[in-house]
Amino acid sequence: MGLLALVSVGVAVWVFVDARRHARITAAALWAAVTFLAVAIAVPLYLLVRPSRTSMWGVPEVLALTLFFTTTIPLAGALLRIPAGTVPPLGVILVLAVAQNAAFVAGSVYVTTVKYRLPLGAVGLRLDAWTRRVRQGAVAAAAGIAGNSVGQGATVLALSLWMGRPAADSLITREEARAPVYRLLPQLHQTAEIAVLAVLVGLVVPIGEEVFFRGLAFGALRRRMNRHLAVLLSALFFAAAHLQPVTLLPIIMLGVVLAYAYDYTGSLVPGMIAHGANNLAALYFFYQNLGPGPT
Repeated sequence: MGLLALVSVGVAVWVFVDARRHARITAAALWAAVTFLAVAIAVPLYLLVRPSRTSMWGVPEVLALTLFFTTTIPLAGALLRIPAGTVPPLGVILVLAVAQNAAFVAGSVYVTTVKYRLPLGAVGLRLDAWTRRVRQGAVAAAAGIAGNSVGQGATVLALSLWMGRPAADSLITREEARAPVYRLLPQLHQTAEIAVLAVLVGLVVPIGEEVFFRGLAFGALRRRMNRHLAVLLSALFFAAAHLQPVTLLPIIMLGVVLAYAYDYTGSLVPGMIAHGANNLAALYFFYQNLGPGPT
């Protein structure tokens, strides 16, 4: 507790001094006080609203939103009294997932349109040329599913060479069984419940994650480095956020495809389509491994 209090005081002092250069003393003092009381939430919020001298967002805003999400999501679970390692009911998952992905979109839109006064097209939200976007999405979906398959095969091969095929298969099976979707499916007994989950992973999640990981995060990296390095770093960031070591390489492969899709088309729609198709394919794979279909 002593160390945490010391860190909170230090960060609060920095916030006060920094805010004093942009705002009145009362506003700076208020930010400092809130920072001392809730440093993990107040600091990212302050970094988001803090005036910037640049004309477009950058890595600081991406990191601020990331810190905000990583602190508020566990807090939401604690407030809902969800024990660590357990899978809550579908209704709770639906509410949390919708809230999280709405926050992805809202945070990205705020940074783009409010803080930097840019059009939504700057973050890839372009609703044009739907026929072409669907075709591009179909191509990206095929590439994403193929890349995911290649990544899974390479993971199995690497683990087999390291620990032997039986041990590798056992490890992968255990890790797959720990996946939230895999653990949730046995609780679903109606076709309508499976349909709700399909809409969640095939539509809600792709929209939120594409806006944040590709539109905001990849967009920030792309302006500061060449295409290929930005694609790789954004894919690593995307994979790290999913916290699934055994599926790390497949997620990286998918992240690479989605970043290239956005970079070459200038729209998030193809990536949303590809992301949704990949998630639905994974859902189908999980469900088939569990046995009987929905009733």
